[in-house]
Amino acid sequence: MDKKTADKYIYEYKDRIFGYAMDKMRNIDQAQELASDIICEVYCSFLKSDDIANLDGYVYRIAQNMRARYINRLVTGRRMENIDNMVIPYNDEPRIEDTEDIEALRREIGYLTDRQRLIVYMYYYDNMQVADIAEKLRISAGTVKWHLSDARSKLKEGITMNTMSTTEMNLGLNPVIFFNMGHCGIPGSTGDTKDMFDTRLKQNIAYACYWEPKTIDEIARTVGIPQAYVADNLEKLVEYAYIDRLDNSKNPKFRTNMFITNYRKAKSGNGLVNRAAELLCEKFFPKIFVEFEADPAHWGLSCDGDDLNFMKYSLVMACISMGLELSQKYIEDSNLMVKRPDGGYFIANATVTDDRELPDGSKPDMYWTCGTMSRNNWVYSPEESRRKDAFEAVSIDCRFADRSGGWRDNLNSDWESLVKFINGGRDSLTAEEYKRIRDKGYVFEDRAQPVILRVKLNEGATLSGSLKRLINEKVAVSPEIRQLAKQMDEEEFAALKNNYPEHIHPVLELMTCTNIISNPHMIPRVVEKLLEKGLLKPLTDIQRKSAFSILCMNAE
Repeated sequence: MDKKTADKYIYEYKDRIFGYAMDKMRNIDQAQELASDIICEVYCSFLKSDDIANLDGYVYRIAQNMRARYINRLVTGRRMENIDNMVIPYNDEPRIEDTEDIEALRREIGYLTDRQRLIVYMYYYDNMQVADIAEKLRISAGTVKWHLSDARSKLKEGITMNTMSTTEMNLGLNPVIFFNMGHCGIPGSTGDTKDMFDTRLKQNIAYACYWEPKTIDEIARTVGIPQAYVADNLEKLVEYAYIDRLDNSKNPKFRTNMFITNYRKAKSGNGLVNRAAELLCEKFFPKIFVEFEADPAHWGLSCDGDDLNFMKYSLVMACISMGLELSQKYIEDSNLMVKRPDGGYFIANATVTDDRELPDGSKPDMYWTCGTMSRNNWVYSPEESRRKDAFEAVSIDCRFADRSGGWRDNLNSDWESLVKFINGGRDSLTAEEYKRIRDKGYVFEDRAQPVILRVKLNEGATLSGSLKRLINEKVAVSPEIRQLAKQMDEEEFAALKNNYPEHIHPVLELMTCTNIISNPHMIPRVVEKLLEKGLLKPLTDIQRKSAFSILCMNAE
């Protein structure tokens, strides 16, 4: 029968087939599934048959047969009691009723270990004898038999396994995707989280064993990818310590130690950060600004034109990230940083979602930040502590600064060039060095643009931490703000802890629920409110290029 005629007949019979299925099953979900099976089988039979004398009888017989098979599947759970004699065709066309089972068997073979998959292939596809396989692989015949027996058990178990429940991840059907990937700490020579997770397969492998430890077989099943592909990617992720191998058994468990935030859950905030930003703008920064303006030396800070408004932007950055660190947990929990084989030392983080709800790239996060970033050139020898070119630079990037390169474009060499320019003028730089700092906005019309703090060093001291020492000396934190910080940390942890696996809770406390008011993400929120209240004025285009940057230099 030609396709046009088959299409015509199947259209005429589809409603009658569904009525038959509904009459027999009395369950709409089962009726829809049975009707689909019948229609598929009838259509294929039409295409293969040239002359059908009694269409009604022909369709009815197929419907009866398909109903019997469907009932059998419901009763047996699609069990396959023996795979020993099953042929696994890959070039021919199997019977339609066997297609699903054959595809399931092929999939389960892919989940076997490399050794077992090879033995199964040699035994069933190449029809090799056990002795020949043993000789080929240089193992004993008994080992081959054991692998075959173990593989059969795994295949049967996998094929008879019920469909995953709705509460269990099935990343093969609905893979996730990472975005907002970053780090807290020092990246290594190969980069950071974004550089490592350059494929969705790696991202899904990491998420598969994030909530609970899994074996490589369980990871493979969760992501719906054969073990061979999972193993290669997993090995790299374990080497760089994004995933931990939890034991040294033959079938070890793996667990991801990154800080991964669910995009959907992250969107439902509880308003704590906005409350804190409002309080800081009402009861903290007005007093800080008054004291800063009243000091003729402006705390030792200076900038091109001595623009107080411009310096206040950097003062907000320094006060939040250094003056409001009210807990010692940052020091106590530094062991949560992970050492990478390329010299990196950081906590990896990412936000996860899926294709159903990818964030709109045209609507960027208004409160994103990259920081607090430190760059430096100092020495610890007392004899050399006053070296002319020593410096420490601190900066953040956010929407109020006209910079988009983040930590990758914040180079130590740029600050070195700027220090040389300040100390020795334009002639102290090569043409390339000067062009680089001019293009970045560190220099405008031969004048340095970032805020500068000149530090007089005591005997044996260095510039390390000089900005933090200044802020802690000048800034007093009221008991009200201290109490707010403690309350916020506790409330935020209680609200968020169920969004993360238990082994990540210490990282959650460190990254999100310790000193929330000193998190860099607070800075754009506070600046936004200070602008609304008129306590800050908008920056010029030139100033935006070097905003939120403080360069600490030797005053001698």
